[in-house]
Amino acid sequence: MITIEKIKNFIQNEKYEFYTHAITEGKKDGVEPEDILYVLLTGKIIETYPERKRVLIYGEMLNGLPLHAVCNYSDSDILYVVTVYIPSDDEWTCNYQKRKKGGKR
Repeated sequence: MITIEKIKNFIQNEKYEFYTHAITEGKKDGVEPEDILYVLLTGKIIETYPERKRVLIYGEMLNGLPLHAVCNYSDSDILYVVTVYIPSDDEWTCNYQKRKKGGKR
C-alpha cells in the first residue's frame, strides 16, 4: 500500500513518469502536466486498488477545477501517472470524492 506522503515524496524527488495516456487525456480537458503535479502534491487518496497497485487521487487544480489522477506504485523506485480526468457530476458525489451507487469502476 502507498500513502499520500509517499506519493508527494516521489513528486518532490522527481521520481515519476506520465503515461502517454495521462498526457493525452489531460490535454482533452485542458489539463497541463503542472496541474497534475499540483494535484498530486495537494490532493488525497480517495480509492485504492491494491490488486493492481494503483490509487485514485482527488485534488483541485489552481483554477479550482477538480481533477482525478490514477497512479501506479508497482515499482518501488518510480511513480507512474496512468491517467487523469475531470470527474463528472453524473458519476461522483461528495465534492467528487465518492462514487455514486452504480458508478463504473
